[in-house]
Amino acid sequence: MAITEIRSIVLPEAARMMTRVDVDTEHRRLRVWFADGLSAVVPVEEIEKAGKPVTLDLSEVKLLDPYVILIGNTEGGIEEVPWDFIRHFCDMEFSRSEQRKDQMSRRALGARLRRLRERAGLTQNELADRAKVGRATISRIENGKIYAHTATLRRLAKALNINLVDLITDSDTI
Repeated sequence: MAITEIRSIVLPEAARMMTRVDVDTEHRRLRVWFADGLSAVVPVEEIEKAGKPVTLDLSEVKLLDPYVILIGNTEGGIEEVPWDFIRHFCDMEFSRSEQRKDQMSRRALGARLRRLRERAGLTQNELADRAKVGRATISRIENGKIYAHTATLRRLAKALNINLVDLITDSDTI
């Protein structure tokens, strides 16, 4: 018997489109299916600790849009869980790609901070004193090791006498 080649044709956005969510309340996890056939098992605690700490109410899970899962929290609010957060749990190539982009973004921010600090004629210690952050934090940002919290970036921008947007976005004038 000859083997017949079978090709699957999927929507261009299939890897981003969630089509089904099964809620396992006993084990506190979600199983999410994507339109391209992949599925992910996501521990609820991973969602709970991803943003501000919350406790999710698994009786309040909705998939009204293929790109976002809505989950109620015990404070009466709604948490939005985007497709790309879920995709990390089933697609290692996507996860590696996102990590590479993340690293490039951190390095770019660090290079901008260093250029702006040097242009202002400041050492890391001087900027740290002005911004009321640790010198090690500035070093880690400049070397692309960490992302700073928005509040820290605001303090750094203020200490450099620039707008936050000028610190976090690439510009030909920098």
